[in-house]
Amino acid sequence: MGEIKGRILVVTTGKELLDEMAPSMSGRGLELVCVPTLKYAAARLETGDCSAMVVDFGQVAPAEREAFLDLHKKYPKVHYFTLESIASQTPALLSPLRRLSWPLPMGFADQVRVIARSVIILADQVLFTTGAVQTAFQQSGVQALSLHTAKDLPEVIRKQNEARIAASQVKKPKKSWSLLGGTTEEEPEPEPLPANLIVVQFPGSTQEAETLDSIIRKTVPEAVCFTVSGVDTARYAIGELKEGNPVGLPRELSGRIAGILIENSEGSDVRLKERERERILLLDNFKPALTTLGQALQGAGYAVTSSMDGGEALGLCKKGSFHLAVIGTAITFAEHSGAELAQKMRERDPDMRIIFMVDQYPLQAALKGVSQVVELGLDDAILKPVEASRLIFSVEKALERRFLMLENARLLKETQEQKGQLELVNGFQKKFFATVAHDVKSPLTAILGYSEILASRLTAMPSELKYASNINTSAKTLNVLISDLVDLAAIESGKLRVEIGTLNLLAVAQDVRGRVEIVAQQRKIGFSAQLPPVLPPLAGDDARIGQVIQNLCTNALQYTKQGGQVVIKVELAPDRVIVSVIDTGIGISKEDLPRVWERFFQTKEAQGMRKAGFGLGLKIAREIVQRHGGEMGIESELGVGSRFFFHIPIKK
Repeated sequence: MGEIKGRILVVTTGKELLDEMAPSMSGRGLELVCVPTLKYAAARLETGDCSAMVVDFGQVAPAEREAFLDLHKKYPKVHYFTLESIASQTPALLSPLRRLSWPLPMGFADQVRVIARSVIILADQVLFTTGAVQTAFQQSGVQALSLHTAKDLPEVIRKQNEARIAASQVKKPKKSWSLLGGTTEEEPEPEPLPANLIVVQFPGSTQEAETLDSIIRKTVPEAVCFTVSGVDTARYAIGELKEGNPVGLPRELSGRIAGILIENSEGSDVRLKERERERILLLDNFKPALTTLGQALQGAGYAVTSSMDGGEALGLCKKGSFHLAVIGTAITFAEHSGAELAQKMRERDPDMRIIFMVDQYPLQAALKGVSQVVELGLDDAILKPVEASRLIFSVEKALERRFLMLENARLLKETQEQKGQLELVNGFQKKFFATVAHDVKSPLTAILGYSEILASRLTAMPSELKYASNINTSAKTLNVLISDLVDLAAIESGKLRVEIGTLNLLAVAQDVRGRVEIVAQQRKIGFSAQLPPVLPPLAGDDARIGQVIQNLCTNALQYTKQGGQVVIKVELAPDRVIVSVIDTGIGISKEDLPRVWERFFQTKEAQGMRKAGFGLGLKIAREIVQRHGGEMGIESELGVGSRFFFHIPIKK
């Protein structure tokens, strides 16, 4: 297992999100810690061991959004991510400022159309000036009021809201009969309601947007505000993290969080840092479009090199010169066609992503350009005239694909290296365990035997007898530790010996009770056993089940203070027998409960009390129980005590 570089707190009630995030997190040395509610999140953040918090508003109540924002303000050094679903982003919910992904989430414009409250979209300069946001709503039948500045925005919203309320309260004129003809007069068309959607150009920071949102909600409590930007996901997220702001992502991008955190961390990989400003080659024969699209891409944060000459563009392409090329397929006076240019660029830099801009007419040429994208494995084909927002979206997706491909290659290389190292470690471990089993066990047996003989001959010499007894006790302790290592080696090699026969569980429990009772009395701990008079037939290995019960009792005594209680309890269920060892010891925290079955794991509290051991007993015990067709479980509360239990199926 690799070194843990940080812990990420995930607030969700579903297992699906953890399954989605775990591969990318573990591949970067990040550990996920899951809690279901705000209360548990606050308690976990108090421990100070989490570097980021991810809140899944697809599962967590959106009404708790402000409470989570307050929690983030309390722990500003903990990065805060929100994962948004279609339901959590709906304008029907009253909520603090939320971020929309671009293109707009599916169905969002339709939701705006059917609600009455004011919806404010704070759009970045590129999306606003290109009219991309307004067009997206217009295509869904939503008319928007466009404002070039947010100056006096709260007052504008208030007036629009009042006008809309007043217009909705105007009574429709009743039908009346014509004096001459006796027919009904046509009703005048009602005045259209003022727009409830306002799209505002907003170049300000996230903090300024949050301040504006707060003022708007105080002025018009029913209003909801959103921000939207065409900036690619990684660049947006890193910028917000550096400013200490929350990062809002669509839930389907949860797998990107690990990469974003690593990319944002100090001393991260240089190649990832280069992604902060990708270089784009823009090639076309129509200068006005070249200028407009180049400015839009620069406004979105990309470094753009423009050219109208295919030969010149090809000469600029060297390995690593550009991350992406946008090629207009109809290049005047070009020595090569668009397809040939794309092939030659890919030959010079296989990692380069390529997008075609294809003329719509003639239709045959358009179809050819689109088919070439598929044949050559390019990223996209956009029909001219190209909208800046459409190009930016396509560029973002292509660069994201490039990033993921390179990142996957890097992770694959790291995984292969780690696999090699792990194989070396496992090989050493197997050899070590084999050495312990054969070369250490034999002389230790001799030490045990000779120390017992020595003790029997020194009964008349108390001082010398004490030394011999200490040798014998230490040798027994060492023998237990070595036995654990040998059992672990057998488990991991699939060679743990379990001899299944007729199991006399009551006799096994009584035998363990006799041995444990003496130790409990020495430590002044109350010990008792609750055993039924008879049990149905059971199949198992007496020695191995005795080993399990002995381990649970030994642990209970070690972690229970003087004056405490330990109980062995055997209960009969319809299809199984349940064996429990209950103590009033130090207990185990909820965070540590899932890890108690790991090899070599010990809680901090246990490490302070344990006299000897590797932390292998529970793992070995669980493996033995599972070999009997049963399972182990645990119930524990820190500072109160624990109940370790296992069950064995009744023989049918």
